[in-house]
Amino acid sequence: MFGTRKALQKANQGTWKDEGEKRALCKELDEAQLSAKASRPLLFSRDAQIRQVGIDAWMSRATPQDVQGLITEMGSQPRHIQAFLSRFFGRLPAQVMDSVVGGLIDSHDAQQVALGWQLALELTGEVGTHFLRRAVQDASPTRQLAALRRLVAESGAEANTEILLEAAQGPNGPLAACAIAHLALSSDPRVMEIMLHAASQEDAQMRGHAVRYLEDQAKGDPAKTRATMLELLGQGEDESRHMAVKVLFTTGESTEVLGHILKFACGLTGWLRTRIVETLQTFGEGILQSSLALLSHETEQVRTMALILAERFDDPRIVGPVCGLLDDEDWWIGMSACDTLGRLKDERTIPHLVKALERDSLRWAAVEALSQFNSPKVVKPLAGQLRDPRPEVRLEVVKALAAFPKAQVLKLIQQVGRKDPDPAVRGRCHEVARTLAERLGLEVVAPQLPAFDGDDVPVIDRLLSKARERRASDLHITVDEPPFLRVAGELKRMPDEEVIGADQANTLLRGLLSPGQTSILDEEGQVDLCHAHPDLGRHRVNIYTQRHGLCGAFRLIPQQPPTFADLRLPGTLTGILDHHQGIVVVSGPAGCGKSTTLAALVNLINERKAVHVVTLEDPIEFVHPPKMALINQRSIGEHSASFGRALRGSLREDPDVIIIGEMRDRETITLALEAAETGHLVIASMHTTSAVQTVDRLVGAFPPSEQAQVRMSLSESLKYVVCQRLLPHKDGDKQVALFEVLKGTFNVGYLIRDNKSNQIPSLMQLGRRIGMQTVDQALMELIESDLIRPEVAWEMAETPDDFLHLCPAGFHGDAADDKGEAMTT
Repeated sequence: MFGTRKALQKANQGTWKDEGEKRALCKELDEAQLSAKASRPLLFSRDAQIRQVGIDAWMSRATPQDVQGLITEMGSQPRHIQAFLSRFFGRLPAQVMDSVVGGLIDSHDAQQVALGWQLALELTGEVGTHFLRRAVQDASPTRQLAALRRLVAESGAEANTEILLEAAQGPNGPLAACAIAHLALSSDPRVMEIMLHAASQEDAQMRGHAVRYLEDQAKGDPAKTRATMLELLGQGEDESRHMAVKVLFTTGESTEVLGHILKFACGLTGWLRTRIVETLQTFGEGILQSSLALLSHETEQVRTMALILAERFDDPRIVGPVCGLLDDEDWWIGMSACDTLGRLKDERTIPHLVKALERDSLRWAAVEALSQFNSPKVVKPLAGQLRDPRPEVRLEVVKALAAFPKAQVLKLIQQVGRKDPDPAVRGRCHEVARTLAERLGLEVVAPQLPAFDGDDVPVIDRLLSKARERRASDLHITVDEPPFLRVAGELKRMPDEEVIGADQANTLLRGLLSPGQTSILDEEGQVDLCHAHPDLGRHRVNIYTQRHGLCGAFRLIPQQPPTFADLRLPGTLTGILDHHQGIVVVSGPAGCGKSTTLAALVNLINERKAVHVVTLEDPIEFVHPPKMALINQRSIGEHSASFGRALRGSLREDPDVIIIGEMRDRETITLALEAAETGHLVIASMHTTSAVQTVDRLVGAFPPSEQAQVRMSLSESLKYVVCQRLLPHKDGDKQVALFEVLKGTFNVGYLIRDNKSNQIPSLMQLGRRIGMQTVDQALMELIESDLIRPEVAWEMAETPDDFLHLCPAGFHGDAADDKGEAMTT
């Protein structure tokens, strides 16, 4: 024993005299059968022979406690010593290393854990495989990757499919990429879903492996892959759609594949169809050629989609094929072709559009298309359509001719304005003649409305005629005052008109009422009605009682529903055409033009979509002639007792779009939200002064116990809030509309759902590129368009300081101070 101790001391100190003595020393230690504890110091010897003696003795007798002790001591050794010794742990019995390494990994000490994983990756055999699999799940990202690579190298990808599937879906990007690369060779059916997800990732390498896998699948089973890719096309984001299209075109001949894609897209919602078309467009020349070939496809829907796609290329090669569609048996295809040619504005298409005027089913669309050309070649063909028996066609022609400021055109419009049998056409001629005269710098007498100045003409009609001539928006009849007109937002007494006494006012206003309306007035003290005249048009009327007698307020309704261009509505609002369900709210204070905006939205739908529109109004204001849509207009009080009852009934009338003149109460709001959730597009108005207030008012109409459910419903169904107000035009003779736009995005829905509507304005500031618009952004746009004065913008702005530098120098004094003081108060 003492000899062994002396030999150990000499070996540890390295005090042998020569090689012969060292060999004898090694032999003596080897024969002594040292314990693991006694041999441990030899493991750190600088001499390889002595170190080997220690390793042999330690390896043959080490217990878990011995291994733990060595590991603790290794922590203070240089890295090369640690690496050297770690290699031998794999040769220890599995049960020993499983206990030791498992204890280290489960330790709360970070250094112990790191050392445990280091040892785990050095192990071999069954225990090594066990810890490699555990490392892929639990180790640091770098060691996860190393462990996965060793696993696949040692036992192959097929044996590790489950681990690879899990790693491919994990948050460790490099690990997922490695797993994807190995799974690309797998035949496991679960891999398809993994690859579909990977193909849309930002990692280019991962995306490349996934796309190659999908392309290989397409070659092996094109029908199955096509079905899978089409499904993804209707669900994914932009990257996923692009990948899906790329793979789809490996499943067959390009024109045939494009036909399948377009046929599939026909069954999707509008915005998804648009995204798919946008994705297809990025594939360039090949797609253009295939889309042109599909313009003669046997299926109407495919031809329509091919036309939409081809139009996006704005390539002169599409002119001929699209002109050919004007002779298509399907009237809808012909209408779409007219619309496309109008947007292309290629003068080569004018003769084809002129020929299309001969077809009754295309005449209105051809007129609209020709109106897009700023060419004298279209004036004569358009003028010929003023003999069309349909007033909506003649209205469109008059509107189109307004683009040609020529004396001959002005003369023609004046003649039509005097002779046309339809009052709406005559009214439009009146407006267009005045506009043309202004552009030509002519002093012209606009067409006069017939016979409104004789003694036998009712006083009300004479006053309404004068109101229209002076471009008033409202006429007021009140007791002991002359009539008042509101022009460009300002209320003024009518010159040359006498004071109206109580008896005269009573006679004039009661003469407009039916017996039923008279009863309502007598019972309730007020009544709403519509006063229509074949030449003057329609007027929304409120007759009410005040202390001196009866008074009346007449809102003058234009002869023709307004367009987006007429009102300068933001073009992004055409996005409502993409929605088949949801709710759009038009809000603003009284008299700000909400009804006019609603009419413009209805007119847009009427011109673009073959849907059933039901309007609920109090009373009916704009009358919408049939174009593409079926429109039924109902007057509250005449055709139904209330908005709520009319709305409940409309749900049984197979509507696609429901227009609600005003959401006044909880019942109407409840039914509107229900309709929006059950497949209808609801467009309604409210008396609120901001987009955020509109959201809060919709929720606040319900008791607190129901508001959480209402917020959830609104977060999913809200598509747009358009809040508007009227501002004085820079020239002072009219008004211009200001539009605040809130779009129902995912993030907006989240804020509504979580009762955080106060944060919505911040999202609106950031959401301009997707169609949102704050009040200040709208004001700045009006200033840049030279429509309002900076002082007006400063008065209306939510952040006035942003507009102060645009105001005249003299404005920076007391006015700004007064507003700042008022805002502080």
